Order: sequence, then structure tokens, then C-alpha cells
Amino acid sequence: MASRKDVAKLAGVSPASVSYYVNKNGYVSKKTGDKIQKAIDELQYVPNQIARSLKIKNTKQLLFLCNDIRNPFYSQLVYRATKSAANLGYTILFSSVVDNEDYINKILSYQVSGVFASNNKMDVKQINKIAKAQVPVVLLRDLDWDDLDSSVSLIKVDFSSIMKEIVTHLTENGCDSIHYISSSSINNLDAKAISFINAMKGKSFSIIEKVSATKEAHDTIYNTYKEKEDFPSSFVCTNDAVALGCIRAVIDRGLRVPEDVKVVGFDNTNISQYSNPEISTVDIDSEAIGDFAVNILLDKINGKKRDHKKIIPRLIVRKSSMK
Repeated sequence: MASRKDVAKLAGVSPASVSYYVNKNGYVSKKTGDKIQKAIDELQYVPNQIARSLKIKNTKQLLFLCNDIRNPFYSQLVYRATKSAANLGYTILFSSVVDNEDYINKILSYQVSGVFASNNKMDVKQINKIAKAQVPVVLLRDLDWDDLDSSVSLIKVDFSSIMKEIVTHLTENGCDSIHYISSSSINNLDAKAISFINAMKGKSFSIIEKVSATKEAHDTIYNTYKEKEDFPSSFVCTNDAVALGCIRAVIDRGLRVPEDVKVVGFDNTNISQYSNPEISTVDIDSEAIGDFAVNILLDKINGKKRDHKKIIPRLIVRKSSMK
């Protein structure tokens, strides 16, 4: 692999001139610049961005940490965020969360320029540790933390009214019992589950905990509801991947969706539109969240103060929950 010195030698200029030309941080005449570019092309020279980024203390890499990389919501979010970041000269690293101290230490050792955490698996101490290392942090969070570091910016989804809208929709379509499939645990409910419970006051309901992916949703529903009489009239699912597994389990038990059991998902991912039947879902605009996350992080990297961002979900009604 060619080095900066190789380019300088072939072009007949100093290594400093090559550095000025490549980094655009010093004067290089057009004649000298043309000679350097010709040498770069001939040698297929690629600048060492890692070394440069460490020198200026900006790796131009953003780390996105997500609950479950299998959830299509996150792939859509990161797809959009990656395009936004690339247009601004940044790249994105994408990972599911590993909830331990060593993992956080490794994150800090990579010297990423900023962190976007879209998860409920990291506790406040871990988020604060990243922030206190002076790494800009943006957090997609549905519950408040009183002791969250003040430098952390929030993108918060407001679930206060959407569950009431879902319950009203299902009730109007003949559902007298609604069960919620939650990715959180009963002892540590997320905002979606809490909003569901509040919306179901006075109505028959149940919560299935710790289900976040398609296969585990299918297996849990199939093994929990063994007789047709066991099934509720509807399920509300924590995400579309869970809704897809739920629908398949209902069908595998000999029932029909939506005739016998109605299903509503969350996130309005692509699978909700192309499932059979199409899945009613809640749109929280994953693409916009990806853009917001990148733009807020870059502002924070550049020393600008950013306010928190609130997302208002909307219900999209499709065949899976209609009469």
C-alpha cells in the first residue's frame, strides 16, 4: 500500500505538501496539486483516515447501539442514518447492546465521535459513563431517568395517547379481550406497556413479557394458547416482527386473522406492509429518527447545544385488525 512519502517522491514534492493537498488545510499551488493528484492516481494512494482522525480527535465514526439487531425497525433507522451521516462525511457502526461493564469500556476505547443508544437494556450508569468520557450521546428513550447526565440529548417517543387509540380501534372492531406482547419484563415495564395498562383500565387484558423477535413470538403464542378458546380477541405487539410471529402462531392453531383474532404491531416496518394480512401498526417514523439522531450528534460534536426531540406516533389501520 502506497504511503504519503511515496506520493511525495513520485510527485517531486515534500510530504508536507501532500498532507496540505489531501487534508485541504494549507496552500498548494494548482501546478503542485496537479502533480500530487497524478501521483495519487498512479499509486492508488488512500489516506490513513484512522491516524488522521486520532490526531484531530474526531474519528468521524458514530456508534448506534440498539435493543435487538434482528428487529427491522433498527435496520430501517440505521439505513437512513447511514445515508445522512455519509453525506456529512461520517460512518456508522451498528451493534446490539451487550449489557456489561467491559462492553462500555471497549466502546470508549474505540474513540468513536458520538453514540446513539436506542435501547432499554443499558442502565443510566452506563449511559452516564459514556457521556462523562466527553463522548456526545443521543438516547432514544421512552421513560425518564432522573439522574441522567445533563449533556445527553433525548429523542423521546410519546406513547401517552396512542395505546388509547389502539384500544378504542380494537373495541370498535368487536374485541372484548386484548393481550399485550411486551419486550420488557413485568418487573421493569417500558412506556409502551405502561401506556397499555393505563388504556385497559376496566377491560380484560393480559401481558406476555420478554418477547421481542418473530420466532420467539410464534413459539410463545403457540405454546401459551393451545386451544381456540384460550385466545383473546386481539393482540397488541411491541413491534412488527413480534406481530408477524403472532399471526403465524394464530394461523398454526387453526384460527384466522382478522376474523377470529385481530393483531396490531408497532414501528410500521416494511414487513407490516407486505405481510398477509397486512399488519395494522404504529408509525414512529424510523427514518426521521435516524436523521434526527445524526444531526443532533453532529451538532453536539461541533459544540452546539440541542434541545430534546419528541416523536408523536400515529396509528395505521390495515387488514389485520379490521372486521
